[in-house]
Amino acid sequence: MACRSLLKNYQGVPVSLRNKCFCLVFLGIMITVLSCSEEKLPVKIIQNTDPSHITAITVHDGAIYCATKGGLVRWNLPEKKYTIYTTADGLPSNVLNDVIVDSKNRLCVASTDGVGIFDGTSWTHYGKDSGLQSNEINSLSMDNDGGLWASTKGGIAKFERGRFTAFTEERGPAGIDVNCILFDKGNNVWVGTADNGVYIKMKDKWTRTGSRSGLITDAASTIVQSWDNSIWAASWAGISRWDGFGWSAFKPMKRLKTYKAREMLATENRLWYFTANGVHSSRGSDWGHYTEEDGLISNDVICGHIVSDDLIYVGTTYGLSVIDNGVIENYAIPNKHFGNNCISVVIDESNRAWVGTWETGLNMYDSGYWVKITEEKSDILATVRSTVFGPDGMTVFNTTGGIAMKDDSGWRVYTRNDGVSSNDVRCGVYDTEGRYWVGTSTGLSCLSKGKWKRYREIHGLPSEDIWSCALDSEGTLWFGTTDGIVSYADSLTDRTPETGLESPDVRSILTVGDMVYFGTESGKVLVFDHENDNDTWNVFGNKFLDTDKGIYSIAEGASGSIWFGTNGDGIIHLKDGMSYKYVMEDGLSSNFVRAVAYRDGVLWAACYGGVSIIEVEGD
Repeated sequence: MACRSLLKNYQGVPVSLRNKCFCLVFLGIMITVLSCSEEKLPVKIIQNTDPSHITAITVHDGAIYCATKGGLVRWNLPEKKYTIYTTADGLPSNVLNDVIVDSKNRLCVASTDGVGIFDGTSWTHYGKDSGLQSNEINSLSMDNDGGLWASTKGGIAKFERGRFTAFTEERGPAGIDVNCILFDKGNNVWVGTADNGVYIKMKDKWTRTGSRSGLITDAASTIVQSWDNSIWAASWAGISRWDGFGWSAFKPMKRLKTYKAREMLATENRLWYFTANGVHSSRGSDWGHYTEEDGLISNDVICGHIVSDDLIYVGTTYGLSVIDNGVIENYAIPNKHFGNNCISVVIDESNRAWVGTWETGLNMYDSGYWVKITEEKSDILATVRSTVFGPDGMTVFNTTGGIAMKDDSGWRVYTRNDGVSSNDVRCGVYDTEGRYWVGTSTGLSCLSKGKWKRYREIHGLPSEDIWSCALDSEGTLWFGTTDGIVSYADSLTDRTPETGLESPDVRSILTVGDMVYFGTESGKVLVFDHENDNDTWNVFGNKFLDTDKGIYSIAEGASGSIWFGTNGDGIIHLKDGMSYKYVMEDGLSSNFVRAVAYRDGVLWAACYGGVSIIEVEGD
């Protein structure tokens, strides 16, 4: 992508500073000559994803294909070899929800960023601009005539003549979160939704059914037709059977562990349940069960693919299990981190990377190997928003469940019950006196001598919704809120009026020398400079970084360069008066970047869809 001229895109500077328009101070250097090139900086992007969390399975040309939270995995089972395909290979997203083979023998994937269809040579992407109601695709289905259908967060759509045609309210269910579609043997259509029950089309008439019609819950994750032509719907609450007049719920199935069903499949002889409690099958009162005790790689089963009642492929959050005539063999991908929604990353002095994820735990990368930190405090470490390295070997994890501190003496946990403003802790920083400050969803808190003190709007905060914090070279603390900027020296001071902006939503802060950089939700960059005690503010508009997406993280690179992680526009690198943008087409795990961290010529990016490691040549 073309780099952008910083001078050309400079905008929004207060009037008192416009006389500096041709002599801007930015990134700690004076930019006087700017040029633009179509070439990118030479970089190498390496993706680290979670290909162990399997969401769907299909068989294609003699190989097993697994849709995962970290790309598409092709397994050659006899040789126990695998290949991982990611966005770098053309996938629309690394986070896949389904994979099927269509009537033209093409692989089709449902992802969080549209549908992908592989013609044997390359992938073609289909999103909202191709007729879909949403880019978040939950599943794919084939009708009885070989037509391809997509179940999306915004309704259902059929693929015809190279694009999707979305259902409107006149044609059927629309504007709702759809999980699945079943086309039964009688050409009736069954649509399972996330919270609107099941829609049924019979004789060209649509009917909505839900819990009032006997359905065990208004959610249906999967719908299947069994060998006796009966229709079954499954969900986290259990299973329901359609008898032609209404639904019959089978609540006693909880004792048989068929509740929390993620997928349900039928063969000519049995019904199969793929659940959070293993794999189960039934025919009348004849039940069969497979769990970890029988050799499954995990009881946390997401999906399955059935060749016959004697050959079943099972997808779990930890890998693939194959049940062949009652014998189970497992297939796992080694040395990969767990979790697809990576939200924080930091590099310690030993050059180890600590990666926090959303609800799937904490990962550490050390000398080429991934380790999941789950042995201690696994509950509170499920979602680590940020990690801070403090004095005396202290490591602090700011999480959605509170604060976990670890040093040689052990663990200490602080929550709202101990005086923290909220358990949802977004950021943290130590001040020059050794006090620990945290920004939370409901205010600011400071830990001093074992006691917490809270700060709210009545104390001077422009908003209690705090996302970022930093300590500058003068010992001043800075906090970014959804309604402005506040600093703390001896007391809280609302600095928002100085910026000339009304209520900027600040998501990230970086301090470099005398400069403090603030990234906003709107894509603007604010720069505070207190060099020689002449405090000045600069406001850089959306054209500056060529983005209107949120700037969720900022990191200092080599030789004064700056890296920006954005919420939808990938990564932007400012270096030597030029800007460079890196997105999925360049090999990035995702364009949604939650955090960036730089050390020794390598940038780490925590993304939705995995971790990207960018090695910059010459840095």
